Amino acid sequence: MRLKALLVLALSVVAITLYWFPQPLVIGDYVLGGYPWYAPEPSRGAMIAIGVVFTAVFAVLTAFMFYISRGVENPPGNPEPAREELAW
Repeated sequence: MRLKALLVLALSVVAITLYWFPQPLVIGDYVLGGYPWYAPEPSRGAMIAIGVVFTAVFAVLTAFMFYISRGVENPPGNPEPAREELAW
């Protein structure tokens, strides 16, 4: 269960970094990242505000996911599950 949470954390960090990094990643006709820095001057403030909102949402949801996953792994009142050894 923890592996899925770490994967979501890694993808969130990649998405946030890609948005804020000033050098965009160009793949064919697609431009990924660098949006606040390459936006036209009148809309640059809006792109930065959108980035701040999305960064906060990603961070809060990722922290909430870790809180929930920890609660699922160790429910109160239940003993720690025994480790199973894999036999090949």
